[in-house]
Amino acid sequence: MSRFGNSEIRLFRFQLQGIVWMFAQADRVVATPGAVWQPAQIERDEIKQNSERAQDKLKIRMRYLRDPNAPVALLPATQGLGDVWHPYAPSTTVHVSCYTLDALGVLSHDWSGEVRQPRFTDVELELTCVPNDARSESRNQGMKFQRACPKTVYSTGSRGCNLNPVPLTIAATLTAVSGLTLTAAAFAGTPHTLVQGWLYWTRTNGVVERRTIIKHVGSTVTLLSGGHELAVGLAVSVLPNCEGTWAACAARRADPEMHYGGAIYEPIENPYDGGSMSWG
Repeated sequence: MSRFGNSEIRLFRFQLQGIVWMFAQADRVVATPGAVWQPAQIERDEIKQNSERAQDKLKIRMRYLRDPNAPVALLPATQGLGDVWHPYAPSTTVHVSCYTLDALGVLSHDWSGEVRQPRFTDVELELTCVPNDARSESRNQGMKFQRACPKTVYSTGSRGCNLNPVPLTIAATLTAVSGLTLTAAAFAGTPHTLVQGWLYWTRTNGVVERRTIIKHVGSTVTLLSGGHELAVGLAVSVLPNCEGTWAACAARRADPEMHYGGAIYEPIENPYDGGSMSWG
């Protein structure tokens, strides 16, 4: 009867690493066993689950003010959550769960997924979310037969790269910040290029940020995109990528033949295009 009487309350839980936001589509604080949900101007579409994955997406809309001069008293409860994507997108996934609380106090878990895309207007944030099982889109693809190594560097498992990132991680302290270009003495003379590698730092709220490095010259690196709290004196760490070649693997391991996933003897010419038939 509570559903037909429209007295149910929709609840939303968002999590980015160790930070959690909990909102209720209500005008009052909602308490459930072990949780308190803050009232907010937030809503979602009806949940659809069918064989067409494009229709499984869920859109969640909430209040968010893009005006940097907006009075603090006018900021909505969801402003802090919206700041996760504005002006910089997070480097890790934001997970979302949707619940329903009926008039009898029964809490139902309706949907779980992750935020895939934000869209801002001046006064609203719309999040397009996909269900958790969307990750299965890329399953059972297997290894690629190619000269370059198809493994993702530092990945683990029976088919992973299994390279230990700890010995290759370099700690540094920023001495200059100019836009996306950062300077630190530790960036100079690194044993491997930092191009296409990553720079990490921990924000004051505990969130660990990661940005891709697109240029490395001496003691300076240039990032693909900016981030919160990048400033002189910030402690960061950098981790090189791997070029996916035999030489790169040999430079990082004493036994590359046990780990390299490429086929170094694969012929460059395709035999089906009239080239050599020798695959030795």
